[in-house]
Amino acid sequence: MARKGIKNVVLKFIGASFIVYLFLFGHTILMVHKEYNTVDKKSALITRRDTMIQAKPKIKEPIDGYFNQFTVSYKSFKEGFHSNAHCIGDNFGEDSWKYRSCHFQNLCFDTDTREYVMFASPETQTLNDAMMNPQLTFFHPASDMKNTSVSLGGLNPKWGDEHKLMEWYPKFRDIADLKTQGGYYQLGADKVLIPWYSMTGFNPGHLVWDDFLPIYTLLSAFDLVEKDLVLMRIDVSIAMWASCQRKWDLCEPMLKKFLPLLGTELSKTSTQNDVSFELVKKGARNSKYICAPHAAAGMGYLTDHGKKHHGWFKKDYNDAYNSGRGGQVYQFRNWMIDHLFDGNFPNEKISKEPYRIVFSNLSSGKAHRSVDFTKHSQLLERRLGSKYNLDIRLAKLSSMSLKDQVELTASASIFITTCGGGAVTSMFLPKGASVLLYFSDYKISDKPWVTDTEAKLDWDLLNNIGYLRAHWLPRAKSKFNPKSGEPSLKQSEIDLDALVKLVDSELDIISHLDDYE
Repeated sequence: MARKGIKNVVLKFIGASFIVYLFLFGHTILMVHKEYNTVDKKSALITRRDTMIQAKPKIKEPIDGYFNQFTVSYKSFKEGFHSNAHCIGDNFGEDSWKYRSCHFQNLCFDTDTREYVMFASPETQTLNDAMMNPQLTFFHPASDMKNTSVSLGGLNPKWGDEHKLMEWYPKFRDIADLKTQGGYYQLGADKVLIPWYSMTGFNPGHLVWDDFLPIYTLLSAFDLVEKDLVLMRIDVSIAMWASCQRKWDLCEPMLKKFLPLLGTELSKTSTQNDVSFELVKKGARNSKYICAPHAAAGMGYLTDHGKKHHGWFKKDYNDAYNSGRGGQVYQFRNWMIDHLFDGNFPNEKISKEPYRIVFSNLSSGKAHRSVDFTKHSQLLERRLGSKYNLDIRLAKLSSMSLKDQVELTASASIFITTCGGGAVTSMFLPKGASVLLYFSDYKISDKPWVTDTEAKLDWDLLNNIGYLRAHWLPRAKSKFNPKSGEPSLKQSEIDLDALVKLVDSELDIISHLDDYE
């Protein structure tokens, strides 16, 4: 009887242990599976260890003022306050500043002198002094804050020696100056301050791929993507060619239209010379400093073309700069769409009919890149309309709101456009879609940077976007019409027939996407 009792006790213990195991294991599965994950839908994996960590309760800071419409709180100076910098991308050469990017902690803006400043800790100051010793063997610390610099914006190869105007770094101030002020106004820790320079922001392609993509790359490099952007354009001593500093009248409406992709708006941005700083309570400011717990800068070669041109020269095709970047570009796409639609944009399957084909009609202000696709759209409807249920849209995107553009494109199966700035909307296509890009395969200008090369503009990025299939087609060549004395454009029947067959093939692929899930 005793042995039987012991056996029953053991069985009960094993059974109870198994039930506890099932509960804990099942709980873990629920947390890991994305359909049941209510902790953080943006995390790729939630582990049991993560669920054991208690999130720190957010302390609601008092609002003492507004800096470019962002709230700031006054902080009295305390011993131990200092700035930090972590820089990456160095190539140990004289032009390292073009490749370098930095994450700053406690980067401060002097509202009197309109300068960015940093306050080094005694330890960092001692390190900086040691680095200046001429007898020192080669040392290169990532936290060296004096012997370094970055590029404010993406670098345009056409700027030549004027590139140097983009080299920038905050100035250093003695901590005694901050003590004299008594304190500083602080942006929230959920914000990231970005000093930047817009390369050619009046062109949507340059704006998104040479300004916004480098900003996103900068944020993702330092795990700052989830923070709200506080953007400040920095005017340099000489306005760069084709930059927003020189062509603000053209950039202003473009930034107003596209900045919502970054989760902000034009009224919340400024240059260093026209910042807005208002106190909640009227009276004298307690400090001239606005400090950011997080800031980042250094966009030089983070553009889609790096140190190359966009495809004007034969040497632009010698190497690919964006190999392996497709995944990041897809994250960038989703990040912008989330901002624009506040995270409420539905993911529609493109493998179901009707199949939407969008023609970006007359997409450029330049005649050699502005194509009327009316006949092309009619041809596809006539040749393929009986085989597929088609929803063909002929759209002039520049006349549409940004939301309407993205909604139209993000549900399309195929997007047809000419290469150049007008092709940028194609990046909002859904995964598995196709983009057909028409390029000029003949000399289109006498400008010195335009050669006889077939200018497949932005080929390096578009050919490396992994969630799209990019196809390149020659634009109709210009032929002289002796009757009118004007050049005329006529697409060859062979090219048009090939277009139909390409679209037919792509629609067949798209219609079977569900077969692979």
